[in-house]
Amino acid sequence: MIKKLSVLVVLSLSTVLTLSACGSKAVDSKASETPASATAKAADPKASPASSGQVTVNFNMNDGEITKDQIKDFETANPNIKIQRVDTDSTKLAAQLATGEAPDIIRISGVNDIPSYVIRGVAMDLTPFIEKSTIIKKDDLVSTVDVFRFDGKTQGKGPIYGLPKDFSPDFSIWYNKKMFKAANIPFPSDTEPMTWSQMFEIAKKLTITKGDTISQYGLATLVKTEADMPSLMTYLLGKGVSLSSDNFNKIDFNKPEVKQSLEEWVNAVKGNYGPNQINQDKAGWGGEVFLAEKAAMFQAGYWFSGMLRGDEKAKTHLDDFAMIPAPIADGGKRVSPTGTATGAIINKASKHPNETWTVYEWFFGGKPAEERAKSGYGVPALKHLLPLLPQATAFDKQAFNVLQDELKYSDKFIEINPYLLNGNALLQKQLTPVYFGKAKIDDVLVSLTKDANKMIEEGKNAAGNK
Repeated sequence: MIKKLSVLVVLSLSTVLTLSACGSKAVDSKASETPASATAKAADPKASPASSGQVTVNFNMNDGEITKDQIKDFETANPNIKIQRVDTDSTKLAAQLATGEAPDIIRISGVNDIPSYVIRGVAMDLTPFIEKSTIIKKDDLVSTVDVFRFDGKTQGKGPIYGLPKDFSPDFSIWYNKKMFKAANIPFPSDTEPMTWSQMFEIAKKLTITKGDTISQYGLATLVKTEADMPSLMTYLLGKGVSLSSDNFNKIDFNKPEVKQSLEEWVNAVKGNYGPNQINQDKAGWGGEVFLAEKAAMFQAGYWFSGMLRGDEKAKTHLDDFAMIPAPIADGGKRVSPTGTATGAIINKASKHPNETWTVYEWFFGGKPAEERAKSGYGVPALKHLLPLLPQATAFDKQAFNVLQDELKYSDKFIEINPYLLNGNALLQKQLTPVYFGKAKIDDVLVSLTKDANKMIEEGKNAAGNK
């Protein structure tokens, strides 16, 4: 049981919807010691000779993220390697890691998962492979790739353990020009970000209610227009505030900046600025509400441009939509981080590291990467692919230009505490009574800190880091 629990520590939910934790700079409670897994000698591509005969590389990636046609093309060009796509299943993956049967390539969120996978010794150091690659070159990597680096203390430093298949500055805002015009609200600037407070104030003005009926929301987010860990941590990143201790042992939500951010979200819920648990809107996610033109703003990354282009209704009037920069914390610095950076690592236990790298290099730097860039559903990890992003229409150009500016502020990362699992669920559970007027934020912050520290202690014990 302990073995299985320790494996579960590495399995954060790899999506911005469920960013599992917040954290800081170090790993172990023993002063500044670095885990052996983070300092072990990197794999040498030459030290592992290619296998004789055909080998199978198990590739953990969702259906559609790698297509059958792409796999067929690769296998035709590389007859000695067969790709077996494996569906993403966190429970199954935990069991496979415990028994040594995990896929060769494992889909993860760079933001949420890298520290945990490195601590557990699951992630292979890809630096030696990248240094010898003619396809993926170190100086061609965008700065956001650094979220896949970890030196045992700080995310963003040290060896490269993975790459994003694509990413976005995830806290940018999309808005509907027609709704702004109808409310006599000037269009926001493409270059100067509004503050979080200004965003909420505009959302309030754009929310239209008649009695108990909400005919228009001012702001939609990915799931509900409620506080979540990604938004809170982005606000704190701009304020330069960390919640976790340097060794990840403790976390403290009792900080004025936390209260400032959460109060804005509580007001948004009580004011019905977007779908929430009080109004019980049945929409599956915020993008659905925005595409149905029932919300004036939608907080999402550049990737949403691809959805707008692909939506049967929206694509007929794309010029009615525009992307603007992520909001900045009041009195803080401009940041526009990625909230997920979905990509993959190579399993350190892979029996065929060289063949696995051949597949990895092709998927993250070859034709599939070019096709992803052209689709506009995310930002490529390689600089030379950035010009392939859609730029044919006025809509394309506007989003592309805003993205170029946002990328200048995407080199800072949301801090993650690898031992706080389900931190997002804990935050939302604690805030629910506040939304309904049954509790006060000050009391919630005390309770949240207490419960989060208990979860961290349990997580470290399960991982063997007492």
